[in-house]
Amino acid sequence: MPASTTYTSHELCASQDGRKIYGQLFLPTNPTHDGPLPTVVCAHGFGANYLSLVPYAWELAARGFAVYCFDFCGGGYAARSEGNPLQMTLLTEQDDLLTVTRLLAEQPQVDARNMFLLGEDQGALVGTLLCGTHPHTFRALALLHPTFNLHDSFRKLFPTKKNIPTSFRQSGMRVCREYAEHAWDTNPYAFMSAYPGNVLIVHGDEDTAVPLDYAKRATAAFPHAKVCVLHGGKHVFRGEVQRQCTDAVIDFLVDMSR
Repeated sequence: MPASTTYTSHELCASQDGRKIYGQLFLPTNPTHDGPLPTVVCAHGFGANYLSLVPYAWELAARGFAVYCFDFCGGGYAARSEGNPLQMTLLTEQDDLLTVTRLLAEQPQVDARNMFLLGEDQGALVGTLLCGTHPHTFRALALLHPTFNLHDSFRKLFPTKKNIPTSFRQSGMRVCREYAEHAWDTNPYAFMSAYPGNVLIVHGDEDTAVPLDYAKRATAAFPHAKVCVLHGGKHVFRGEVQRQCTDAVIDFLVDMSR
């Protein structure tokens, strides 16, 4: 947590197909200017919840951003949004993400024309897919170890879609056939050329869950992207690697918001 409490937070929930999407909106205590604030939407990874990106929210709110952290419906067993993992797919998570951006656009503290995405793991993948069909939703993307290998992984695991079972366990969480089918069909690199904004990808060079080459390949598919390689970084950032990631994300988003 920042050394001093320079932010406030309150619960802000959306609704998607009758299901509640739980979230928290973080705001600077003493914004540097009047009016709506540049806003960061935080999309957590597979099996996680909104808390995984709250440390970034503390730092960004302390620097004048409004920051929204939310739970995908069925995105993790500890998620406070309604729905369960057997109802979750990449499509439902795109719908959730689009729904919360529309909710935020209605908030007086939020500058809807100055909105950014901070996504990790599957949240980064979902944000990328959404920007392929809604390219002007976010001005820039900060993507932490995005799971751009999910498409390839499922095609190796299931040689044809007929091999996909009704449900199966993925990284400790049971998911549905439709989740794998959509990932099997969806090459994320085909979506990247449609996004005109700047993209920062932060990736560890010791990530065994998603090899670094997937991030490097994305720089050729996005029109404007760069990779920040964290030496010694694994798929989950900790310690000094986590600090380096936070610094890179803050520098990028502050620069993009000007």
